[in-house]
Amino acid sequence: MPFNRACQIAVQGIRIRLGRSVVTLLGVVLGIAFLMSTLTTQLINRTVERERKLRQTVNLMETVLKSEVGVVQGKNVAIAAFGAVSEEERALVVRIVAASPSEVRGHAFDAPGVKRADLKNLSAGATVVLVLGDGRDCPSSLTDLTAGMAQKTLLDSRSDRTFAGDPDPSVRREVFFGKQLADQTSKLQKEAQQEKFRLIWIVTVSLLVTVIGVANALLMSVTERFREIGTMKCLGALSSFIRKMFLIESSLIGFAGSVAGVLAGALLTMLVYGFTYSFALVFGSMAYGWLAVAGVASVIAGTILSVLAALYPAGFASRMVPATALRSTV
Repeated sequence: MPFNRACQIAVQGIRIRLGRSVVTLLGVVLGIAFLMSTLTTQLINRTVERERKLRQTVNLMETVLKSEVGVVQGKNVAIAAFGAVSEEERALVVRIVAASPSEVRGHAFDAPGVKRADLKNLSAGATVVLVLGDGRDCPSSLTDLTAGMAQKTLLDSRSDRTFAGDPDPSVRREVFFGKQLADQTSKLQKEAQQEKFRLIWIVTVSLLVTVIGVANALLMSVTERFREIGTMKCLGALSSFIRKMFLIESSLIGFAGSVAGVLAGALLTMLVYGFTYSFALVFGSMAYGWLAVAGVASVIAGTILSVLAALYPAGFASRMVPATALRSTV
């Protein structure tokens, strides 16, 4: 029989057993959607690398701040800027202002919610003084920067910054990018590595489950079609035609499920990251060329896995003896 006839019989088989075919297709959709979601996540992480690192750095700086002074709500915060202020430092100040402190005073630092002040009145009544900027040499002394504070606590963004005058032993000076930050960064790197291996394992298991689901569904289809297979063989259908028929059926289910899974996995992942970061950043900076390559690769992988899953059921059906198949009461 010609190839197009095998395709017609395969499509007819899917229609007749539509319920089982849909369940099998959904299994393929879920497996490929998870694979595509993982690949899309990797692409998005590259796209938002700068924003992600900025947030991580600001989170760690905020952790250091809270470990020194606790919550800043209702407290006075003083900010002294020397040199150019980084994007991370500005983002930290935005978070401090959003935390509803009693007052935020700043010297050489302009930002919404920050009140301008000179160095003489900067730290009066403040809970903590933040020294920001890339300036290595500070023209003020630690004593001047912390004058008027009950407990002299200063947080510096540079470990190599030098201050005028002799060191004041009563001032507690900590560095944002010190040991705590290094420990947190190392911890995040280890967690990222563990998450990578965990994702690989989960994707592998999900694809194996998909293969088993397709194989099981086709085996059930073979069982239900004993008489049909026996009749076709009695009418002259070759074993290769029977095998081809089941492989076509599995490839159609695998292809349709893979396409749906690719669309669902990519779109849902991009929507989630759009809410997390911003839709303009995610959708505007996405590497759509690589996303298309990942989608095509996922569709090919899903289709091939579905065909591989059908090899045993197709082989089992093609080896059936017509007389035995016709005697079946299934």
